[in-house]
Amino acid sequence: MKHRVFALLLATAVAAVARGENIVFPPDAGIRSVKEFGAAGDGVTDDTAAIQKAIDTVKGVPDTLYFPNGTYLISDSVGIFNGKAHSRDRFISYQGQSESGTIIRLKDNCPGFGDPAKPRIVFSVYEGQGTGDVMHSYVRNLTVDVGRGNPGAIGLRFMSNNSGAMYNVTIRSSDPKMAGRIGLDMRQGQNGPCLIKNVTIVGFDHGVETNDTFSLVFEHLTLRNQNALGFFNFNARTTIRGLKSVNTVPAVRSAKWAHLTLVEAELTGGSADNPAIINETPRLFLRDIRQSGYGGILRDASGKLHTGAELAEWFEGKGHSLFGNALSSLRLPVKETPEVPWETDLAKWVSVPWSKAGEDISEAFQNAIDAAAKEGKTTIYIPRRPGTHQYPRFSRPIRVHGSVNRIIGMCNIVDLSDPSGRMSSGEQAVFTFEDLSAPAVVVERFFLLGGWKGPKTAPMFENRSGKAVVVRNLGHSGLHKKPSSGGEWFIEDAPVKGVNIGPGECCWARQLNPEAPEGDLITVKGGQMWILGLKTEGRTRHILATDGAKVELLGGVSYQSWGKQPLDPPMFTIVNSDASLTFGFYHWNEPFTTIVEETRGNETRTLSRKELKDYHLPLYRAGAPAAGGK
Repeated sequence: MKHRVFALLLATAVAAVARGENIVFPPDAGIRSVKEFGAAGDGVTDDTAAIQKAIDTVKGVPDTLYFPNGTYLISDSVGIFNGKAHSRDRFISYQGQSESGTIIRLKDNCPGFGDPAKPRIVFSVYEGQGTGDVMHSYVRNLTVDVGRGNPGAIGLRFMSNNSGAMYNVTIRSSDPKMAGRIGLDMRQGQNGPCLIKNVTIVGFDHGVETNDTFSLVFEHLTLRNQNALGFFNFNARTTIRGLKSVNTVPAVRSAKWAHLTLVEAELTGGSADNPAIINETPRLFLRDIRQSGYGGILRDASGKLHTGAELAEWFEGKGHSLFGNALSSLRLPVKETPEVPWETDLAKWVSVPWSKAGEDISEAFQNAIDAAAKEGKTTIYIPRRPGTHQYPRFSRPIRVHGSVNRIIGMCNIVDLSDPSGRMSSGEQAVFTFEDLSAPAVVVERFFLLGGWKGPKTAPMFENRSGKAVVVRNLGHSGLHKKPSSGGEWFIEDAPVKGVNIGPGECCWARQLNPEAPEGDLITVKGGQMWILGLKTEGRTRHILATDGAKVELLGGVSYQSWGKQPLDPPMFTIVNSDASLTFGFYHWNEPFTTIVEETRGNETRTLSRKELKDYHLPLYRAGAPAAGGK
């Protein structure tokens, strides 16, 4: 057993090194290091009080708390506990220097963590009152280790709303028996939407456990050596792509009111006494599932055991097609989000300087980009004024070109005004990408780009470069983008609206959260869009697909909490286009009357809410009628 544990931990470290992780920032970027608060990170000193002091100081403003490489030994829980809604108990980004090098480790045999019946959280992003406004929580590039002899330990509790994510994180038990209660705890009430990506969990009774949530999206999740269950999807609305489980126990169990969309899973190491997946709810969609060693691949909600090593596609409940299509998903080609290398040479970072709240940085912003392009530099950053709610603004369009491959907002809110009216009219996007030399450019880490009062009709992005554009970990005002023929877009963890995909464009979105009462949330006109996890608010049309568009929606939830809404359009409108939709509903008030309206030629048919069961659309398939179809 000891050799196996060591091999797994070594593999995790090697993987992190292979990614070349060394997340560093310029001195004036505005991050706060735990070393400022007295943390030693030497694996010997008790850093509990220093880390807690840092969290208590930083919380409540969208700052970044940085953990340089080192082992931070703790003897008690750290983080936010007994949190209150609409308070300072939110908004923190936790950033490690590297997944394998930054380790928060609980002392072995630590008092208070010995009873699985009375579990305690080691590291808490948020624990407390149920609320929907713990926004912009991030945990990146670090490891949480619950040590040895701590069977009551919960590794990490994560919570975020609208935007928030975990990237490149390991949560592990170093105990020879893999002791620990839960690795990743997603049970906080009203959790989501949020994105969990490139996360590895080693050991614990349960690798992941959920409870009542709005939308949880996982991509490339690895579970190893759990004692009782890999992933317990309890009462949550969850979407998972790329699950890898190495376990003798069941890999997944979905129960109570849970929704689960699971695609591209490899579930190995199973025991013949167990099924790989246990489903106890009528809201399940599975695709491309492979297992080895288990007694079956699925025990469904009726108790039936499905045997075999592979499951190509399967769902609980009734699928729908108004024009006689085969009830199978569209299977659009999936591209991974491009990984733009983190610039470790700080001489290649260019600052957008500002010194006071409300300062117009328009010229400084464009000058920074122009200087970087001229000198072959890569990274543009807008420094934070840590501990404050002071932010800059800008008032003109920005051209991104040359060697620039990353624009990083450092969690700022950057207000936008439009005195010329060119952006509000749609004539000019706020950011235009053209003549780029790198294969991809990423815009990331803005709490809100455009501010709270930015022009509602201004398109934020336009891509004339022919290169890939990645937009992630940000919200913004206005519309998301202008259509640009031939462009490739990647959206991750983004509360936005007005996503418009035009002819010849392709977009891959992970954890997309459009909210707006004014008009259509997503329009695809002749282009192609793939969505992994969609969460919406507002009784307005979610997707309009026309002119031969191709749209695939895999999982998510429509959360109708807004009262007195005058509109009651179809949730999805498909006009002479192809689409497949699997989706859930959480209707608090005034649900949609019509779920799908599809037009083929001159004929229009509708699917009403009354035709669905269990607040769920297991699968809808739109497109040209199959041979012999109606």
